[in-house]
Amino acid sequence: MHRNRKSALEIDRLGGALRQRRKELGLTLSDIAKALQVDVGQLSRFERSEFKRLSKNLRKVMEYLQISMPGELEDGEDVVQQFSELLTRSNRHKAAATALVRALQELQ
Repeated sequence: MHRNRKSALEIDRLGGALRQRRKELGLTLSDIAKALQVDVGQLSRFERSEFKRLSKNLRKVMEYLQISMPGELEDGEDVVQQFSELLTRSNRHKAAATALVRALQELQ
């Protein structure tokens, strides 16, 4: 199950996937804007990965282009980047990450 807030890595992947799929289909941003009644500027921001959450309009675009969230974590580097992002979200995230690291160290 995907959470509504996305990591920077997921956002970059999704923005690129939106642009690539639109171009594969030979559509312009204006074509999609007209079909979905979504602002062209907002569509452009989606493709430039300038969002943090899956909004109603972003979901409409994903459905229209038949795109799901691009692949989950594919390699260890992605895990490290996502873990690093968790540390900066809030003190609760940082505390949870610290507790996880300590628990993993105890397993050694």
